[in-house]
Amino acid sequence: MKVVIIGAGSAIFSKNLLGDLILLEDVPLEEIALVDINEEKLAVIERVIRTMVRQKGRNILVSAWTDRREALPGADYVINAISVGGPQIYQRDLEIADRYGVRQVVGDIIGPAGIFRMLRAYPDMLGTVRDMEELCPDAYYFNYTNPMAGLCLALNQVSDIKIFGFCHSVQGTAEQIADYLGVEYDRLTYWAAGINHMAWYLQLKVDGEDAYPRFKAATDTLEKMHKISEKEHGYHWINDDPKAEYPFSDAVRMTIMQHFGYFNSESPYHMSEYTPYFRKTEDEIRKYRVYDRWWLAHELANDDYYDELVRLLESGEEIPFELTHEYAPRVIRAIETGIPFRANLNVMNTGLISNMPDDCCVEVPCYCDTEGIHPCYVGPLPEGPLGLNMSNIAVQKLQARAANEKKLEWIYQSIQLDPFTAAQCTLEEIRAMTKELIENNRQFLTDFTDH
Repeated sequence: MKVVIIGAGSAIFSKNLLGDLILLEDVPLEEIALVDINEEKLAVIERVIRTMVRQKGRNILVSAWTDRREALPGADYVINAISVGGPQIYQRDLEIADRYGVRQVVGDIIGPAGIFRMLRAYPDMLGTVRDMEELCPDAYYFNYTNPMAGLCLALNQVSDIKIFGFCHSVQGTAEQIADYLGVEYDRLTYWAAGINHMAWYLQLKVDGEDAYPRFKAATDTLEKMHKISEKEHGYHWINDDPKAEYPFSDAVRMTIMQHFGYFNSESPYHMSEYTPYFRKTEDEIRKYRVYDRWWLAHELANDDYYDELVRLLESGEEIPFELTHEYAPRVIRAIETGIPFRANLNVMNTGLISNMPDDCCVEVPCYCDTEGIHPCYVGPLPEGPLGLNMSNIAVQKLQARAANEKKLEWIYQSIQLDPFTAAQCTLEEIRAMTKELIENNRQFLTDFTDH
């Protein structure tokens, strides 16, 4: 069994994902091929993975490549985690949108910054899929790069490779909910479906009993929302950051739950920009505590985790690692060993969510075993959550169309349909803003035409 990681220079991602595969000793992993264009980081990660393999006494071949075509032959699983363009162009995208009153806090999925992140990554990802069609046509392609839905939709439109999108949001948010309810994670069960970053916990139970009445009663005022958010551990580093404007609060998602009935699967920062309700003024942004651009700060900051790995290698110390909650290793384990596993993955809608169009990408429970990955039938979503999903799907479909048809007009129309942007700008302002964004990303759009 051979696993290829594209974008292996992402230190924490490669270490955690491959660490899980190394620790799961019943997975018959024989070869790991690491691919990255940054030769310095690639060499470090190769040494890290070799060290981890040696520490656990596994017999696994580890290789490193700057040319993905050298790594792909014989692959069973190709895992994509690339980022294209660097943080400076992303920062300029955010700053251009700021001038038009569209203050995105993350900007990696939809909206002004999200679509250009997608357009920067797509050509390289499409190139990988085309290479797979030639070199390993039976392999799975697991994508971790955002914007998840737009990228997976565009790839599925042009290739028959087995493409699945992986995200941390459903299982990560479930852990947060357990914190809010004050229960151990293994007492919580759920059934979630929707779209990436906006899947809905359609069933949410503690010890088999519906947990929603208790959850809603504990979050029926803004003050209660801020208070219960103090129980959450995943964003502790925001509260510990002396530069952070406000402590973490999940008030955005809790407010959505109070008004639409269900809790959704991505952070309040993301959710505040997928809807038109929370970012209209600076006062509203501060009220809901979705102010700090923590993801931009992360991308601009020094990679301390990478530096720590370098230090461990140079000192000859063991590299500590333990099992994480990453889906991909357990999905691979299920396919290779037959031990069943359920994961929420991103797939094309084939009647799975019955009141959504088939030509969109949905995030649904999938059962995995030796016969592959089996997306589950969900049925219709409740009308309120459905409407919020559909507003984002309209944007995602135009993102994909822009990427595959190479027409600037679809970029303009995608941003025109973005719910938050439309709440802030006139059509003329959106056109002017998008024109500036196109110029900022011109080097990635050389093959685009006006119409």
